[in-house]
Amino acid sequence: MINGLPLGLALATGVNTYLPLFILALFARLNSAHIHLSPPFHFLTSDAALIVLGSLAACEILAQKFPGLDNIWDFVHTLLRPVAGAVAAGAAVNTDRILEMAVVMLLGGALAAGAHSTKTSLRVASTAKTLGFANPVIGLLEDLGVVAASLLSIYFPWIMLAVVLLVTIVLALVGPRVMRAISFDIRVVWAWFAWLARRLRGKAGPVELRESLLEVGPVELEALKCRLTAGEELCGILSGWRRSAGGPRAGWLLVTTRRIVHVEPRLWRAPRIESFDYAGVTFARSSHRGIMARLDLLTRKSDRVTMNMRRTHAPLADLAVKEINRLAPALEAAGEAKSSARPALATVSE
Repeated sequence: MINGLPLGLALATGVNTYLPLFILALFARLNSAHIHLSPPFHFLTSDAALIVLGSLAACEILAQKFPGLDNIWDFVHTLLRPVAGAVAAGAAVNTDRILEMAVVMLLGGALAAGAHSTKTSLRVASTAKTLGFANPVIGLLEDLGVVAASLLSIYFPWIMLAVVLLVTIVLALVGPRVMRAISFDIRVVWAWFAWLARRLRGKAGPVELRESLLEVGPVELEALKCRLTAGEELCGILSGWRRSAGGPRAGWLLVTTRRIVHVEPRLWRAPRIESFDYAGVTFARSSHRGIMARLDLLTRKSDRVTMNMRRTHAPLADLAVKEINRLAPALEAAGEAKSSARPALATVSE
């Protein structure tokens, strides 16, 4: 019968990869609290395994106290924590049935992945809003929580089972938002490294907005062209994210000869579509500081459109602002369209 011991330890590994495994192996080595590991995982009680797990746990505890380093550590352990959760669950389950162990390990990996996603989102939000100053305190609370969860799993497994069920319900409710945030963070960070490599190689950026059409797959491109009206031509497409109450949502910003169209795909529903005529656009600006690029639009009705994009798409954002400035009468007259990084592209006089 499955209790809270394997599931509780698996949940804890989603926050700290190695500390729950080290505590489990140490208790099994000392034969304390009647902890016995499953036969395939007896190697965890060896001297070498304890030294490695203890050293890695100490490194992780230390790394989580430094802003920036903690985010890199979490990113690197995105795949390792679900594996550690599966190992912790498989080592702690008391069964000789292969199928039952496989199910428990699968549940353990899923719990660790959910806990890791939530923790990473909170860490990224803390880094962005407090410039990392709150991260050491959060890291200390996480360490205390992992130790408490591990000991609770060992000494009071049935109480920990109730805790796991409660956490699972919460993760199921906030899971889609967390996964969207994690996907957004990973893609933005990966694109920043790609942009940095491109800068180091001295690779030239796009010179025309129509080059953005090459960034879109043929299937997606045809689907987006279906959103155009008769006689309307597509000037360019920008992919990015807009923030919402449910987390960052991916979408497309279509710059056409008549208007600006934002298309936000939905999984089970029809896509959400917003359209803005150039006559109603009063402000356009692109900016690319840090690891992201951004395009902001403002209309006469005070509608604001903010599209966050990968750093590699910053030149396309500048070109989009240039095109919008050319097509929007209010911007062409007032010269209000701006680009913080490329002033030469901000205003185009006809």
